[in-house]
Amino acid sequence: MEKVTFTNSRGESLVFGTSKPFYMETITGVGGVPANILSSKSPYQDGSSFIGMNLAERPIGIKGGIIASTRQQMFQYRRDFMRILNPKLGLGTLVYTNSARSYSIKAVAEGTPDFDDKRIVNNQPFVINFICPDPYFTDVTRISKGLRFEESGMIFPLRLPTQFALSAYRGIFQNDGDVETPVEIHYQGPALNPVVINDTTGEYIKVNYDLSEEDVLVITTNFGQKRVEVVNPDGTRTNVFHWIDLGSTFFQLLPGQNMLRYDSDREGDRAVAIVTIYWYNRYGGG
Repeated sequence: MEKVTFTNSRGESLVFGTSKPFYMETITGVGGVPANILSSKSPYQDGSSFIGMNLAERPIGIKGGIIASTRQQMFQYRRDFMRILNPKLGLGTLVYTNSARSYSIKAVAEGTPDFDDKRIVNNQPFVINFICPDPYFTDVTRISKGLRFEESGMIFPLRLPTQFALSAYRGIFQNDGDVETPVEIHYQGPALNPVVINDTTGEYIKVNYDLSEEDVLVITTNFGQKRVEVVNPDGTRTNVFHWIDLGSTFFQLLPGQNMLRYDSDREGDRAVAIVTIYWYNRYGGG
């Protein structure tokens, strides 16, 4: 069973599936996408030297038909089709569902739908092509996990009573996707020069700012959408991008396990701060 739900930027949706009114006969483009190999070549070199690779945009095509009870209903469905898939509305959300699970991707119709003139009674064949600038599918629901401070102690059976205090302000974050994925960090104060460190990669993000207990620092590491803001108690936002420590990196979660931790330059802050990490797993195909 395969189904596609497209929701435009206005929140209007179309469902393509195995039932009317929008029957989906075939879908293409939900597997792999073409890759561009980056290489260099020196004079007299056999072959080339591999530098890297990037993926092209993902095209998704749907072939099917509008199934209606009357000719008037068919033309009304055509009107809905054209309105909801209007490419001038920009990117919408396409959710592809198969027998195993659902995947989400940002998409826009590549031109207006193509209606076949060979109608069968009140049924209208169509072909619609989508283009997805970011080729990766993601989870439909965003994943979240908190970094919390925990403190406990251990007593060892020594001749003298000895107690070792344990404190933890780190956590393991599992990226079950195929590639690295950006994160959104919410750091609720207090914190002096708050920092979040990825011990798996050695990277960190530090903001030279005195965060009150009512402030929330929001950091987004998505490519082309990097953002560092403080959400103030009244709900307004302050751009603090220019207060980032120069050694900071907008890190992403590697596939598999990632060890993250947080800290503050002021003693005692970490015990009351609340840090939450949000992310989507990303997949090369569905």
